[in-house]
Amino acid sequence: MKQDTLWSLAGSAAAVAASMMARKAADKAYRHEVGDIPPENPDEPDVAWRQALLWGASTGMLVGVARVVGRRAGREVIHRTPRTPV
Repeated sequence: MKQDTLWSLAGSAAAVAASMMARKAADKAYRHEVGDIPPENPDEPDVAWRQALLWGASTGMLVGVARVVGRRAGREVIHRTPRTPV
């Protein structure tokens, strides 16, 4: 496997891990601010529009930011790591 491919996979793994952590942070923040558990599925008819939109917007933003941060951090590590010829 080429080193570039390996580093690309490592960067993607960092982005996925950051996304998962952001999702957990969003869950805790929602519980703290709203005082209720976040909707399992915002598409369900018993979920109010306000809660569905709030949950969708907040998780989308947090996960998106976390993915960018994870990829950028991975790229920084790649550029700082000395490469050995294959």
